[in-house]
Amino acid sequence: DRQGSGAGLGPDHQQHTRGCSLNKTMALKNINYLLIFYLSFSLLIYIKNSFCNKNNTRCLSNSCQNNSTCKDFSKDNDCSCSDTANNLDKDCDNMKDPCFSNPCQGSATCVNTPGERSFLCKCPPGYSGTICETTIGSCGKNSCQHGGICHQDPIYPVCICPAGYAGRFCEIDHDECASSPCQNGAVCQDGIDGYSCFCVPGYQGRHCDLEVDECASDPCKNEATCLNEIGRYTCICPHNYSGVNCELEIDECWSQPCLNGATCQDALGAYFCDCAPGFLGDHCELNTDECASQPCLHGGLCVDGENRYSCNCTGSGFTGTHCETLMPLCWSKPCHNNATCEDSVDNYTCHCWPGYTGAQCEIDLNECNSNPCQSNGECVELSSEKQYGRITGLPSSFSYHEASGYVCICQPGFTGEAKEMGYDLTFWYFMADHGFNQMVY
Repeated sequence: DRQGSGAGLGPDHQQHTRGCSLNKTMALKNINYLLIFYLSFSLLIYIKNSFCNKNNTRCLSNSCQNNSTCKDFSKDNDCSCSDTANNLDKDCDNMKDPCFSNPCQGSATCVNTPGERSFLCKCPPGYSGTICETTIGSCGKNSCQHGGICHQDPIYPVCICPAGYAGRFCEIDHDECASSPCQNGAVCQDGIDGYSCFCVPGYQGRHCDLEVDECASDPCKNEATCLNEIGRYTCICPHNYSGVNCELEIDECWSQPCLNGATCQDALGAYFCDCAPGFLGDHCELNTDECASQPCLHGGLCVDGENRYSCNCTGSGFTGTHCETLMPLCWSKPCHNNATCEDSVDNYTCHCWPGYTGAQCEIDLNECNSNPCQSNGECVELSSEKQYGRITGLPSSFSYHEASGYVCICQPGFTGEAKEMGYDLTFWYFMADHGFNQMVY
């Protein structure tokens, strides 16, 4: 029994057992460290063998692209590209411009081929070869350009150029416009073995040296005169026509030449004005003098107007349109102070109110001249509105124009009557304590 036998061990035996357990743990840790170190070292050896060769050049798996091979004998170019014409980088991966290194010699032009994986050299005349490295010494198929004919010279071929071209190989296009053959502002365009002139309006011909006659087509109408100009024409119209081609008849009434309500009648090259009554003249500008016939009678003043007249009968004693009717004299209201006017055959009579006199009742009788008021009473003439205005409380039936007689304003303590001899009076008297009172005489 393990438990029973263990329970009977003494203290010294148990302490020895614990020390053995600690030593075993330390040993296991050391073994683990050694194992990790070994595996790490083995991995580094594997990586080194995979990436490096005996010359220490890089040959990683799949490092060289596009079917290229990895070289283990060079330190500079690690990959051997399958297509040398492609001129790729050291991994044969990123494509470079084939013309980058200027492979074509002389003045040849380098052109990338479709796909830009190679190049072609366009050689100048007299050269050939892949990179134009060979000088042509005899006439060949493309020795001369632009249709030039190659002639074999003892030393080198000579090209006989067609018109419009020059140069050893006819490579120079001759500018036929250099001599300015086009005239009158025309534009010269150089072409193959020739030139073309583009004329400005108004000129024609191969060199634009002929002026175009714009009047040849007779564009002006109604017997107008055509004036030929450069690039255009002008029509000089007759008096009664207008427009670019004189095709429009002028409406002479358009400017409204007739005045004072007249009617304008248009005619060919002219107009006529039908004047309204009371006006005359070519443009109806003159007002007819309706007073010329002296229509006003008995000295009436004639006043002329537009297509009418009027008679001013003032002061003539007559009335009516022509001052033909004798005007009643009382119409002029000759009587004053509300007097009544009575007409007679050749005169009038004014019937005055009491207190007034004169032919036209223009004289106000002063009833206070006789000093009718006693005991220092103040006499006020009833018809004197200016004086009587200071007295208040007059009855509503009182009228200054019909008033006659006088009023005595008595001193306090006095009253009484007064009678102006020779008149029938309506007498108003004033008492300070009783106001106005009326007495009829």
